[in-house]
Amino acid sequence: MSWTNRGTPASTQVLEYGGEAHAVVIDDMPMYRHGITRLLGEMPGIGRVEPVETEALAARNLRLPAPALLVFGMPPDLAEGWNQLRLASRVLRPRRLLLISDNMWLRLPPGLDPRFARTLCRSASSATIERDVRALLDLPLAAPARPEPDAVPAGFRRPFHAFA
Repeated sequence: MSWTNRGTPASTQVLEYGGEAHAVVIDDMPMYRHGITRLLGEMPGIGRVEPVETEALAARNLRLPAPALLVFGMPPDLAEGWNQLRLASRVLRPRRLLLISDNMWLRLPPGLDPRFARTLCRSASSATIERDVRALLDLPLAAPARPEPDAVPAGFRRPFHAFA
């Protein structure tokens, strides 16, 4: 399995189609697939996020451009999961891979460079997922959140034990 255009910087590969990355999310858990799709869709630098069911892979048009990122949720049956991942890599030809698994000990196959593929536990926080996606796609780090203006009177900002 190869998720690289070796020698080409990731930012060039990612942004060659319309200035924003295209991501595909495959997961057999519909709620998790929806959550990851939504998380990626809100990230700057990612233009289109396409949720795909494993059954729909075989019918996918092979002429569609390769996505910059494949987020693949490993099913409980690891043998079937590796077969699905091989099929997805042949059909989609993704440049980067983020492998999500319930098994926190699952490792990537030997030979996959962490610049092109990473693995995370399914229970990883959204901040961790976003951090790894940004690293894989060479996207800039998120700007720190600015504090909101003080809309609450000072008396209500005390810890609750101060009122006791």
